[in-house]
Amino acid sequence: MLRKDQRESLVAKLTAFFKGLIAEEIDDLVDLVAEAKKQATVEMTQERKNGLAKLFDSQMETLKSRGCPQAILEAFQNQRDAVLSKAAEMEISKGYIPFVPVIPRTYMGVYGLMPMVRNGKKVGYTYLDPNEITDQVETPKNPYFIYNVKDGSKSPEKAEKLITEQKRSCLTADEGIAVCVHTNVLSEHNVGCKGSRYGRADDVPLVYLSGDGPRLLWSYLGNSNGRWGSASCCSRS
Repeated sequence: MLRKDQRESLVAKLTAFFKGLIAEEIDDLVDLVAEAKKQATVEMTQERKNGLAKLFDSQMETLKSRGCPQAILEAFQNQRDAVLSKAAEMEISKGYIPFVPVIPRTYMGVYGLMPMVRNGKKVGYTYLDPNEITDQVETPKNPYFIYNVKDGSKSPEKAEKLITEQKRSCLTADEGIAVCVHTNVLSEHNVGCKGSRYGRADDVPLVYLSGDGPRLLWSYLGNSNGRWGSASCCSRS
């Protein structure tokens, strides 16, 4: 949006430009501006879709290279057009991820999902009993996407109120793992998955980068370690 001084300057320039023209000529120019605006919007939307398409294809290549079963890849590919259309219509804040594909642990289990998280040549591993992981939010049963994803910068305890106020949703363990598969977030901070619990009500699954590589373990909700980050998304489908 233009500042007041910018707006006043532009009005002055347009006034000078229109000076001497008859009303019909001015109306024609207004119509041309509206047409140009419409065309520019179409072109910008297409350019944005092209960028989103590259992101989608890159994510599929990552999954394929890390051993994702073909049936799951096909399930994601079947959603390609819908995902690109939905993301293209969303306002994505700078630094946020437009979308991330999520494989529910009912499909591969955490023992299958964590090895897809990599740090160089080091492969992800979990110390958690999968039977003790429960989700606090409702998620789709089949492979799906999360949208407008923030990898997190605050501890789960501090972030919960802010995430709720922004009408966003904390990520589950499956979703946190997915973000770590497709980004280098672990090089900056660990990813707390506040959308899930591990055993007790105040224990949260955490994707953690140790000297041995990426690990899925748990930490208590009130942990204020500066390496924490509570990830969130705005929607799922």
